[in-house]
Amino acid sequence: MEAIGILPHFKGTAIHDHWKPYFQYVTSHGLCNAHHFRELIYHEEQYSQQWAKELRSCLLEIKQEVESHKIKGDLKMPPSRRRYFERRYGRILKEGLKELPVIHQKKEATGEKKKRGKPKQHPSKNLWDRLHDFKRETLAFMYDFTASFTNNRAERDIRMIKSKQKVSGCFRSEEGGEMFLRTRG
Repeated sequence: MEAIGILPHFKGTAIHDHWKPYFQYVTSHGLCNAHHFRELIYHEEQYSQQWAKELRSCLLEIKQEVESHKIKGDLKMPPSRRRYFERRYGRILKEGLKELPVIHQKKEATGEKKKRGKPKQHPSKNLWDRLHDFKRETLAFMYDFTASFTNNRAERDIRMIKSKQKVSGCFRSEEGGEMFLRTRG
């Protein structure tokens, strides 16, 4: 990431998949809601988490409202609507907390050492924690109309290069890499 030289100097909102190393860069951060959608669908279908369905619906509604404001030429959402969506998002998570499955820790047998680290949580709780703790980053597209709802475009832009890397392992020469990129560009 340092060698590429983009993130160290980036001044906009970096939309990403919540990979921790991205947060070391001093810029605004937003989380990719396409990634959230996939996870929310999974938790709704696999663990019957109703809050996941409601949160997807909320995020989609916010996205649609942002798009309608952009079409009208607005640069931001009215504060009353932002507050409405912030409260709704918070309410969905608060209600969702009641649905989350709990993993009961095994009692220590005599003589066993206590396990180190944080106690294990249910995967739905891990997702809930991220969406709760990173609410502002999840809703970055609502606060800043220049921030994207997803990072799909960025991922699409590098997909061909990563596929080429997987198939052949590398470019045989710098010139070959430059020709490939020139053709793709």
